[in-house]
Amino acid sequence: MIWAVPSKGRAGKVTTLKVTPFAVLFVPEYEVDDYRRCHPEADVRAVPAEIKGITKTRNWILDNVDDDDVVMVDDDARQCGWCKMHSEKVEHLKLKPDVWLREAEKLFEITRSLKYRLWGVATQAAPRSVYPYKPILFRSYVTASCCGICRESGIRFDESFPVKEDYEINLRCVVEDGGVVAARHLYWSNSHWHDDGGCKDYRTQKMEKEAIDRLKQKYPSMVRRVKRGKSDWSIDLVF
Repeated sequence: MIWAVPSKGRAGKVTTLKVTPFAVLFVPEYEVDDYRRCHPEADVRAVPAEIKGITKTRNWILDNVDDDDVVMVDDDARQCGWCKMHSEKVEHLKLKPDVWLREAEKLFEITRSLKYRLWGVATQAAPRSVYPYKPILFRSYVTASCCGICRESGIRFDESFPVKEDYEINLRCVVEDGGVVAARHLYWSNSHWHDDGGCKDYRTQKMEKEAIDRLKQKYPSMVRRVKRGKSDWSIDLVF
């Protein structure tokens, strides 16, 4: 199993290593020295400079690792853990690195037993909305903030989507496979727009709007555009 962390322009700011120190950083080749200097304990691997954008980077990673179990996570993890129910109450707990590995192994096993290709962890900004009453859902959303991909299946991200690529692969798996494995007893929250670097450097409102419109055309009745907070780029998936 490999935990792959695409990163760009965030040398010294990768918070995900605090949660999963065993993760591998995949960075543009011209930034490798910066990342290795700032994160001397990390495994840093170079992505060719001609590979531009997060979607192509994700596919390059899938095409250039040997592991069939690929966990793709964002580099800006903020609050991650799991939910435990006891006495009618839900308790949110942090997970140790070895437990993340164990949980991922279980999720890959469940995914393959169902002949699915994708699993994911709840990536809501508010962990209080995650609960263990239904720990696994099969028709739900997963995002590439924390998802597992069965690489040997040959599934790849659609490179015609420079953004919202994880929503597209999620919907494609639901349509083609019948579902995904969505772990709702775990959560993985990120900083996203609060930090410079990464996708923030190139994604625009026009790019987001076009991607949303294409998703709605490709998967009619499964995509609903919503306004969430100050963002006009949010969508809900309807199952």
